[in-house]
Amino acid sequence: MIDNPKIPMIPEEVPPQTGQNDIKLVPRPKSFQGICNYMHPMNEKDHPSGSPRNVEYLGSVEWAWGPGHDRLDSYYLNPRGKYWLLWIRWLDDNEWQPKWKWTLYAYGPQKGVNAKAAATYLLMDAWMAEKEKSSLDHFFLIDEAGSLSAAELTEIAEVVWPDESTVV
Repeated sequence: MIDNPKIPMIPEEVPPQTGQNDIKLVPRPKSFQGICNYMHPMNEKDHPSGSPRNVEYLGSVEWAWGPGHDRLDSYYLNPRGKYWLLWIRWLDDNEWQPKWKWTLYAYGPQKGVNAKAAATYLLMDAWMAEKEKSSLDHFFLIDEAGSLSAAELTEIAEVVWPDESTVV
């Protein structure tokens, strides 16, 4: 069973939001490019059906543009066939009883790419694609770190949004 992501409810539960200036991301594997499934959907024969299994929790970030207008993404990495898959687990609160749902966010080739590099560059490339196509801005808060530390999430964001910073 996969635990639901933790949403901090008090300031003491929020991890440090600033990165370490000397942190280095793992090198990008040669010719690795993550593909944002929102912009370029995976072909039907390779697209998984149902929710993922065998996932690694990477962390959660949050956007809060205003009351009733927010986004909370919890990221999970999943090896499947010849692909690394990056999933978002999100709380659908538009139903009578809110439910956690899965959405395929990005994918990329698995061959010759380790999990850490896949997690880092799938997330970076998907955020970059959303930024370019739909003007996604820098997240406001790191809710929880997972296999990607808060410092790594911050560093990835600094590559995507070099002139922006978190609000907190």
